[in-house]
Amino acid sequence: MEWTGIILAGGHSSRMGTNKAVLPLGGLSVIERIVGELQKAAGHIVISSGQSSAYAGLGLPLLPDIYPGCGPLAGIHAGLAASPHRWSLVVSCDMPFVNAPLFRFLAEQVRQHEEQGSEPCGEILDALVPRIGGRPQPLLAMYNRSVLCGLERTLGEGRLKANQWVSGLKARYIGEQVLSEASGLSAELAAFNMNRPEDYQAAQRLYEQQNLQ
Repeated sequence: MEWTGIILAGGHSSRMGTNKAVLPLGGLSVIERIVGELQKAAGHIVISSGQSSAYAGLGLPLLPDIYPGCGPLAGIHAGLAASPHRWSLVVSCDMPFVNAPLFRFLAEQVRQHEEQGSEPCGEILDALVPRIGGRPQPLLAMYNRSVLCGLERTLGEGRLKANQWVSGLKARYIGEQVLSEASGLSAELAAFNMNRPEDYQAAQRLYEQQNLQ
């Protein structure tokens, strides 16, 4: 199954105080790390960059928001609207520890679901979403293009909370234990994201610890 990797990198990083996607970690920026892992798993990768051109040097398509100022949901929408594939994997640019096995596992779960024809009464699966620490991870998930019309309606109505939007989809949730076994990542690393300077400092410590093991 072919699918598109969509990196969400259009935020303002206001809580970090600087562009968190380009912060260095082990000699590479966080977004370079994510691109490198996606390249091992996906045939097509795009960056939902909002109004930013900061990632032009990565050599990937940069997608402006069609609904500017509407946060991550606008980035998901821009990526899905541009994707040539039925399914796309969305990943936020501030998740430094996600890896290719994690991406491949999510895509494989979708492929198996579709091959088994397990959609009851012809209903289409909209999303495959990890649930880590009891919380859905809508910014690390697989989405079907079937969500586009509803997402446009949601954005037009100004309902911008990603978890609220996902709760209205026909979604299958993946638990953290099976996700950890498939990816080789602990639940902490799989869902780790950086919003504040202290999160970045924690990421640096975790990276050093992983390298020492």
